[in-house]
Amino acid sequence: MPRTHTNDETGQKITSMHTLFTALKQDTLDKHTTLEETPPFSLFHNLSEFSTSTYNDVLSVMSVFHSTTSSHVSKAQNETPSLNRLAEMLNTDEVSAALHRDTNALQFNFAESFDTETNVENQAQTSQSLDIQTVNALENQLSFRGQNSAAIAAIYVWLGSSMGANMISRRLEKLNNDVPTAYYSAMAGCAKAWVPFKQTVEHILAELKLDDDKGIRDIVEDANSWFSFLISLGKAQTGK
Repeated sequence: MPRTHTNDETGQKITSMHTLFTALKQDTLDKHTTLEETPPFSLFHNLSEFSTSTYNDVLSVMSVFHSTTSSHVSKAQNETPSLNRLAEMLNTDEVSAALHRDTNALQFNFAESFDTETNVENQAQTSQSLDIQTVNALENQLSFRGQNSAAIAAIYVWLGSSMGANMISRRLEKLNNDVPTAYYSAMAGCAKAWVPFKQTVEHILAELKLDDDKGIRDIVEDANSWFSFLISLGKAQTGK
């Protein structure tokens, strides 16, 4: 007896979702590994050599990443309202405010205390935020397969990066109670949206015509583009 149309659709969704997140996990692994090994993010591999300036570099890079991705997602929402359900999971206002609090705390209260061998003036010289010309140049290099696939990919990278936020926050607090961790606390809140994100994507992939092999490949490639953007930002921030 042939399956009904409804069952066919349900089966396709399940297959597509399994394929999408399997493909994302497998086919972005190299970029993800490179990102973790690239300064300033390599800081978290050896916190015994914690540096305020490097931590500030991390927050500066993430500030640009969150601003750029949220802007792209917002533009996609204007044309595809069904993305609203995904965009709400990013807690953009809370994350942005947390980044602002942490960077201010580092600049005004903690710069000298964590790097006793480096004075505040030198720290300020090595911990500047990326200039607008550099950011614009790197943004102009971004290339995506499609606006909606890039938006889903951006949310995937954003929420995926939140999964280890609780652990990072605890490690930083254990290292020194004065390390500002508002950003990682905010990202830990985003991590709660991981399962709802996957479930919601399941319901809108077909609507966005991204539930076939090409659509899945587009999302994966766009996720790799976002990872490349982060890697490039890190290199530009640290000069390495």
